[in-house]
Amino acid sequence: MEKKTGYCLFFLLLLVPYTVLGAIPKSAPSKPKREKRVAFAIPVVYWGATVSPSVWAWLAAAFGAAALAEREISRANSDSHSCANNRGWCRRTCFSHEYIDGYHSDVCGSYRCCRSRI
Repeated sequence: MEKKTGYCLFFLLLLVPYTVLGAIPKSAPSKPKREKRVAFAIPVVYWGATVSPSVWAWLAAAFGAAALAEREISRANSDSHSCANNRGWCRRTCFSHEYIDGYHSDVCGSYRCCRSRI
């Protein structure tokens, strides 16, 4: 029992300086800090790719059209194009001999990435 009491007192002594320092109001900084902007990079999977209009609009809003042109990201006329490194095709419904690849469907926008079962 004495050992537990010793541990409790030790941890209480560790907490006391922080609670006392937290009660002291800090002075306001002399000049306001500027907000730093974090630049996000375009994901590598989109570099040189042709993406759906909805994905292109999202990328343009997030990174700007100039950054998309620099990375050679083009917009498809429709939402139908290849996916999964040319192993699949973006379609609204897949054929019976295809399956939906959920991992690569993000580049298809509102369509699904359909890959062959063979």
